[in-house]
Amino acid sequence: MNMEKVISYINTNRGNGQKESLKRLFQLLSRLDHPQKNLSFIHITGTNGKGSTASFFQSILREADLNVGLFTSPHLEVVNERIRLNNEYIADADLIRIMEKIEPVVLELEAELNETFYAFELLTTVAFLYFQEKQPDVIVLEAGIGGRLDSTNVIETPDVSVITSIGIDHVKILGDSREAIMREKVQILKESGHLVVGPVEPSLRKIAYDWSEEVGGHLTFVETEEIKVLASTKDQQEFNYKTWQNIQLSFLGLHQIENACVVLEACEILKDKGYPLSDEIIYRGLKKATWSGRFEKVSDKPLFYIDGAHNAASVNRLVETLEELFPNKKFHFVIGMMRDKDYEEMLEKVLPLAKGFLVISPDPYRGFDASRVANDLESKGYKARAFFEVEEVLTYIKEEIPKEEIVIQFGSLYLVGDIKKFLG
Repeated sequence: MNMEKVISYINTNRGNGQKESLKRLFQLLSRLDHPQKNLSFIHITGTNGKGSTASFFQSILREADLNVGLFTSPHLEVVNERIRLNNEYIADADLIRIMEKIEPVVLELEAELNETFYAFELLTTVAFLYFQEKQPDVIVLEAGIGGRLDSTNVIETPDVSVITSIGIDHVKILGDSREAIMREKVQILKESGHLVVGPVEPSLRKIAYDWSEEVGGHLTFVETEEIKVLASTKDQQEFNYKTWQNIQLSFLGLHQIENACVVLEACEILKDKGYPLSDEIIYRGLKKATWSGRFEKVSDKPLFYIDGAHNAASVNRLVETLEELFPNKKFHFVIGMMRDKDYEEMLEKVLPLAKGFLVISPDPYRGFDASRVANDLESKGYKARAFFEVEEVLTYIKEEIPKEEIVIQFGSLYLVGDIKKFLG
């Protein structure tokens, strides 16, 4: 087997049928001797903020000299990014070896069930087998979509679970209301487990309380009124939360402060479980944390930020951040979105801040029609130009946009990855 064959399994659109339970995945894991068992986990779900929150956890735990596994999605440049040990990507050789191990079991089960496993089910299985071999002290495990039926939800009760935020996304799978989505995500809380929930309205808190009572779990909510922002610049933020004082982040935006507060609450739970997390370790870990593609500056002249915002809630937060950091400024937006997203709604949110648009499809099959979107924007009176190659966009920014102006890319993590590849 080679990496091309591995990617044909774990980085492609495969799988059939509605996913109505995790039974099929449990069958696969059972035949592989339950690699997800006897491991310690921090389980993360949420509409937005999962990757940033995972990076906060990883940085703090590494600062405590713990061996840390990390499972995230999607990747930006190479699939190996998704499975890490102490922030080192899984090697091609390990991916190939583990996929060779599970391939005959997968094919056997698919023949028996007359069903095809989804790529994410297989990738999650590979991660469990890898971590079973490496035996890290703890694994930071990010859900793919939702919670109840997410492949990561086959684990037993983790040391702590968190929900970062609730917004409207993946409606065909999770439902078209915040309440329906909360009911799916809250089910990462298992019997006698601990769940930390980011800022949500009372109706969603009630859903969490009801599920917690059903499984005998424990709940902690982030209290936004306890957050005091002390400083917010183009380089860092500083804030207080409850008894924590002068916490510094390199991440920008109020939403990142809220994500950090989720982590602070979770760390209190982990301390009670024996994790060696002093306040000093937590402060250092939060300050050092970085995560690619989250309002990441990639150029100074012109200022050019790339961001993975790809749904209405995250675009709202992007607009909030831009208005805070650059009051009364207009921006050149690089946009590329999947056609199954409500991209028209997302574009409406940035129109008041727009000087112009550089439009490109992030995927030749699943992406929107860049020419049509550019024409629609022009018909509304905005300067817009369609591109068909990322390299063309970057050349235009370098040669045509004045050095004192600001460029913001958003709409797709796939586009973030493509830009990072070209920029090296």
